[in-house]
Amino acid sequence: MMVLEGIVWKLYDISSWIMKMMYLNLLWIVFSLLGLVVFGFFPATSAMFAVTRKWVLGEKEIPVFQTFWQAYKSGFIQMNIIGFVITIIGAILYLDLRFFQASEHVLLSFLAFFIIFALFIFFAVVLYIFPIYVHYKFNTFEYIKKSIIIVIGKPLNAIMMIVGSYLLYVVFSMIPFLTLFASGSIASLVLMWIAMRSFPRYEVKVSGV
Repeated sequence: MMVLEGIVWKLYDISSWIMKMMYLNLLWIVFSLLGLVVFGFFPATSAMFAVTRKWVLGEKEIPVFQTFWQAYKSGFIQMNIIGFVITIIGAILYLDLRFFQASEHVLLSFLAFFIIFALFIFFAVVLYIFPIYVHYKFNTFEYIKKSIIIVIGKPLNAIMMIVGSYLLYVVFSMIPFLTLFASGSIASLVLMWIAMRSFPRYEVKVSGV
């Protein structure tokens, strides 16, 4: 009887976590759309990371909507500025890559490899932006600076972030259900867990969310 009761509680915990992940993913989608995607994606994504950060820290029973909404509205302007900056940088790197790849000049074609390397660094920096934003309290552009410092200073962790993202992409490609209902929340939970391993343990949390 005790074994059966344990199984029932375990199934309840699993189903409860599934519902939480789906609910958080729904909030991410809805609030991204409320900002017409262009203005909603970055603050909604940072709000999602604010929730998963608390889960990673062991705060399992937090009010999900309240935590999400507080992070969304408090970071709306700042995250849109950060998002605008990294979007411009990413676009420039991509256009440079296409230009160098299309060039018939040997030297310019060779430079394409450096741009590819820069894009990997850029991708890792972007992955770190959201965990850093919800974990620290900086001036707007210091988040980008901190992300670059961590990526360069802890390359193995940066590689873990990139590899983790790729593995998640593979899993989501194989299981469309996850892509539709929990891709964002699962990805943020995994990336937040990896990112927390990159933050010095002596640094006290100063984020207000």
